[in-house]
Amino acid sequence: MKENDYLQQVATLAGLQHFPNQGPWNRKSGSAVGTRDGYVTVIGFSRDRQGAKLIILLRFKKTEQTEAIKAMLKAAKIKKGKLGAVGNDFLRWEWKYAFAKPKPEEVAKLAEDLRTAIKQVTMGFDGRCEQCTSASTPSLTLMNGIPTFICAGCQEKVRQELNLAATNYEAITPNYPNGLILGIGAAAVGALAWGLVAYAINYIFLYGAIIIGYFVAAGVIKGTGKVTRFGQIIIPILTVASVLFGDAIFYTLIVMKQEHVSFSGKLLHTIVVNLWEIESKGGIASLIFALVGAGYAIYSARKPKFQAVFQPLGSPNS
Repeated sequence: MKENDYLQQVATLAGLQHFPNQGPWNRKSGSAVGTRDGYVTVIGFSRDRQGAKLIILLRFKKTEQTEAIKAMLKAAKIKKGKLGAVGNDFLRWEWKYAFAKPKPEEVAKLAEDLRTAIKQVTMGFDGRCEQCTSASTPSLTLMNGIPTFICAGCQEKVRQELNLAATNYEAITPNYPNGLILGIGAAAVGALAWGLVAYAINYIFLYGAIIIGYFVAAGVIKGTGKVTRFGQIIIPILTVASVLFGDAIFYTLIVMKQEHVSFSGKLLHTIVVNLWEIESKGGIASLIFALVGAGYAIYSARKPKFQAVFQPLGSPNS
């Protein structure tokens, strides 16, 4: 069954409405959206490197009882899918599947079970704006794809606040030396961790390179104060250098063990000088992982978007 037909069937069973091309997950099939007992319910599809997922998003009035929500969900012993995330005004439930989509009847029941499980510790919306809590706002509006109760006045206020935040961000004077120092520090720590872990388990893994990329990006951006072209150039370079230097540490430790010699700067220098020859003999997995880590680092170093796009559900341009 095609996604559009499937979501239409789910919407009918769950008491929702299907809106093609709209919703949080940017898919042509859109989402099944509606309000049940005051809880905003969104059902749709998402796909990432882990595979295809059917996602149920529930939104409710803001609360500080996120741990209580988790406890209620655990006590409900829901077997279909698992909890993806909980925030102070939402929960996301994920149901991974390989080939056949979950049965629409089971999805509709799951959405109802999730609402029932959290009703004791959360409150549904009451038709008023989430921001000012006073203006009557019976209709949902998509804010960056998320169905929200927000009045026209608060929409304009959000735009003004984001415009001010964007102006203030652009006014930040970047501290390039500090960004470089923190980036090099993060790369050095990452290289040491990469080498020691690889030596301890005699294995290198892709996520290690991604973690290094994340911390290098975080270090450079924290030091610089903002995302800059300088940072976007230096971050992947430092990430690749960190992974490769981590390999140098790994090979140095191997030589020390096999040859029964102590560490020295000369030994490390010899390994570094001959690293490419060593890598080419043992395969290029580290270099590939380093490039993947660099790619993730560039992704992490994106400039923040100070933007809110508001769109009525079912609007003609959807």
